[in-house]
Amino acid sequence: MRETFTAKKISDVRAEIGTVALAAMVLIIAFAADRVSPAYGAADGKPIAGIQCEHEEYGDFHIHAHLDIFIDGKPYQVPAFVGIVQAEQCLYWMHTHDATGLIHIEAPRQRAFTLGQFFVLWKATAIGAPATKTAPKIFVNGKKVQGGLDQVEIEALTEIVIVYGKEPSKIPASYEFRKGS
Repeated sequence: MRETFTAKKISDVRAEIGTVALAAMVLIIAFAADRVSPAYGAADGKPIAGIQCEHEEYGDFHIHAHLDIFIDGKPYQVPAFVGIVQAEQCLYWMHTHDATGLIHIEAPRQRAFTLGQFFVLWKATAIGAPATKTAPKIFVNGKKVQGGLDQVEIEALTEIVIVYGKEPSKIPASYEFRKGS
């Protein structure tokens, strides 16, 4: 006995295909979210690179520096929320609030913070950290400095430029910080 497809059976098959496709999409999204979730604070709030994640901002040691990054002469954006873990409702002593490149350091006491620590935080709490195999050239207030990311300390009201590959036509030497920074 042979069955013929009726309009009802065809719609049942379409519904099953739709259900399977929807389930597959949910699985793909869940898998992808697991891979990109650091952009939204996948870190667990434990110390990273010797820097604590706190539920409040400190005013005891509060400085700002500005970071520009260039890769082969082209600007590369520092993202918002580096060092801010929304799921844990905490922020690391070193962080960004927006995508302007302004680094905030707000700690309970004065201490040294390095560019290397910033990049470790970036990789742990956000996406898009430059993935290059070459050591960068580093400029502070327009002057080239020696040392790697781990040796260059972030100081108040400095313009820091990191260059991978070809340098831009002009290295920024200053940044206009808001009053009270």
